[in-house]
Parts: sequence; structure tokens; C-alpha cells
Amino acid sequence: MSLRSIHHPGTPDQPRMLAETCSVRRLNLRFAAGVPVLEAVAQALASEGIDSAVIEIEGGSFAPLVYVIPAPSPDDSHAAWYSDTRQPDGVALGESLVMSFGRRQGKPFIHCHGIWVHADGFRGAGHLIPHEAMFAEEVEATVYAVSGAIFDQQQDAETNFTLLTPVPNGVVQPDEDRGVLLRIKPNTDIHAAVEDAAKSAGITSGTLHGIGSLVGCDFADGTHMASYASELFIREGRVEAGRAALDIAIVDIDAAIFEGEITRGTNPVCVTCELLIVEG
Repeated sequence: MSLRSIHHPGTPDQPRMLAETCSVRRLNLRFAAGVPVLEAVAQALASEGIDSAVIEIEGGSFAPLVYVIPAPSPDDSHAAWYSDTRQPDGVALGESLVMSFGRRQGKPFIHCHGIWVHADGFRGAGHLIPHEAMFAEEVEATVYAVSGAIFDQQQDAETNFTLLTPVPNGVVQPDEDRGVLLRIKPNTDIHAAVEDAAKSAGITSGTLHGIGSLVGCDFADGTHMASYASELFIREGRVEAGRAALDIAIVDIDAAIFEGEITRGTNPVCVTCELLIVEG
């Protein structure tokens, strides 16, 4: 059975997965309220000397919450695009968020997907606008800080997007956990790419963290998301004996949220997946 696929404006190139070995330390940090999320996160990470990380947040709140969901592209310059900006009234409660933190043109940059509940009770999900959204109260986060590599936003000719891409940065720290920072390219099976990256790094077991998008999605319980464009984050990911298992939350172009473990071998990447494997 062939994988679903999506046609991007540029020519696909090799390799279909970019990876950099790194070291990873896990720590808990608090992010300030009342300033844009990007500023709050960048300040907290700078205080710890962190320039790249994958960040996970459970709970918290936003005022304002500003985000978009996936949408059809208005022209043929991209295969998919974003909805108009959504900024619901009142304080929105955060449920779960995952952020890729790196740099764009030498400055701190965040790519964030999450689930949140509007003040009127609507449960939404999508792509946070981190230079406009603000935390309504101080929030605690789990930070997987990366050394030896960094997510750097670079122009991608295939998708015509600028995408966070792993590149070497500094030195790997021998007293930290081993890791792999990776970007998976379109129409590539997500499980196979994770397993290849882990194998190449000599990692047989570990945790998996990050965000991305899929062309439709098949779940282990038989549920199917048909949307060709999506936004996802990993709720729980593992590599065990070289095999990957992913439990995700994903939102489609109609704002419907799907959650659960996804099937192996049937779920291709739409635009990108930015992931971190941590040995252990």
C-alpha cells in the first residue's frame, strides 16, 4: 500500500530526513506573564544559557490567546496555508503545548502547537502566534535543552516555507543524555524516519518530543483524519528496541481535534516534523 502524499511547489531532494546528534539536559523553568510568549521563553532560556530546546507545557492560561489553524493555500505557491488569526475574548486555559525553540536570522524563534480552551468553553488547537499571545499567569515548563545542535530557520525550496532545520552548534556535552535533533521532509513516513535517525545515532531506546504536520492521519483504534493539512504535537513518544511509538494530538482544517496512538507505516509528513529523540 502506497503512502498518501501531497504535492509541494518545489522539487523534492535528498536526504528526506535531516538529523544532528546532540546532548540533552532536562530542566523545569518558569515563563513570565504579561509579555509575548516569545519574549517570556527567550528570557528564561537565556538565563540558563540555552539557545535551542524542545519545550512541553501542561496547563497555564493565555490573555490574549492568538493562533491559527491549517487551511487551504490561496494560490499555488504553497501546498497548504494558515487560517485567519483567531483571538478569542477573555482568558483561555492552556491544556497542552509543545514548542520548538531555536533561531531565525540569529534571533530567538518559537514554533508552537497546542490545545487550549477558550473562555466560552470551545476547545481549540493549532499554531500559536508567539509574538502576540501572552501567558495570563506565570507557567511552569519542562525544557529539553539541546547542546551541540540548534534549530535554525532556513528557506526550504521544496515547500516554499522557512523551516526550523537542525544544524551543528557548539559542542556536545559528555555528561548529558545523548540525543538527535531532526527535521523530517514531506511525504516521508514519520515512524520510519524516527527509527532511521535513532539507528544512525546508535540509540535503541528513548523518548520522542516535538511537533509537525501529517497528510491525513491513521490511528491505532481505526480512527482516520482525512485532512491533507494539519498541525500536531507529540503527547507521548517512545523508541523501544529500535521501534517508534507515537501518541499525538492533531487538528485539521475544520478545527476538529484527533488524539491517540497512530499506526506505523501509514502516516506521511505534510510540510515538516521537528523532533527530538532523547536516549533513555
